Amino acid sequence: CVLCVVCCVLCVVCLFRAMAPMTSCGVLAFLAAGLAASSPYVALGSEVISDLADVVVTSHADEQRGLEAKAEEFWQGVLSAAEDMKMTEHLQLYARTEAVIAELPRDNEFVRATLGEALTHLQRADDMVLRQGLASAGIASEKLASPVGEAGWSFFSGGQNFLSLALNRFVAGGRFPERLADHIRQRQADVLPALRGAAGVSGSVLSDTRLASKLAFDVLKYDIYSKGVPRTPQAAKDLAYKLVDASSETRRRFTSFVTEAANAIARDTLGKHDSASAVAANLQLRTAEAQTRASSATMELVVNL
Repeated sequence: CVLCVVCCVLCVVCLFRAMAPMTSCGVLAFLAAGLAASSPYVALGSEVISDLADVVVTSHADEQRGLEAKAEEFWQGVLSAAEDMKMTEHLQLYARTEAVIAELPRDNEFVRATLGEALTHLQRADDMVLRQGLASAGIASEKLASPVGEAGWSFFSGGQNFLSLALNRFVAGGRFPERLADHIRQRQADVLPALRGAAGVSGSVLSDTRLASKLAFDVLKYDIYSKGVPRTPQAAKDLAYKLVDASSETRRRFTSFVTEAANAIARDTLGKHDSASAVAANLQLRTAEAQTRASSATMELVVNL
């Protein structure tokens, strides 16, 4: 019957797509020849094969663009957060603090010692965050520069899910869903060392930034709450405020990296059911929006000139 012919065609397409790296045209040509030779429904077979050519195969280019877009979205977020941890601007603050400490009168021994200790804690926290940022940025940059590979599959690795995978490939129009799932698992494994590193230093970073801030506040209130002590120079107080701000900034950037890495994993996992065409369409939309913004900015610049 017609239904049996159609079911047989669909089953054979699924099996061939799952087991052999044949081209779509080769598979469909093989099915058309077999159907024409063994079934009285030659005209119907030709129509079925023609329809399958349109719906069975998802464009490989769409799949590749979709996988690349997913990888870029994940690693670009991690890279941006990691780059943000490179707080080279604090180097000027270190030099300024050392200069102010050297210029303090001898009577301001408490202020001198406290500022020096606060600076030590800040430098230690910044050093740990910088190391973490460099390591994480290295991982993200390497992954962004690497081409998106193929997801491997075999009958033996597929195990009892062989028929299920074949059916899913037919329904989804390609191997994109399982390739995407493999890539998501690989990205989570790749980012895990960065998260472990952040977890390993988080206690020290938070403790050092808290102590640096506390000591800076001790300098600010020293001559207010202590009687008979020398007045704290305004330069030292101004510097103490900057140390408080720097400690807060270090803590914020470190926690932002951890939060962004966790959010990237969450977004990646939530998007594991996205289709290749949907991902490619979203990528084109974002590209068009970026080009529109760039054109608007250029036009505004021209108008201002």
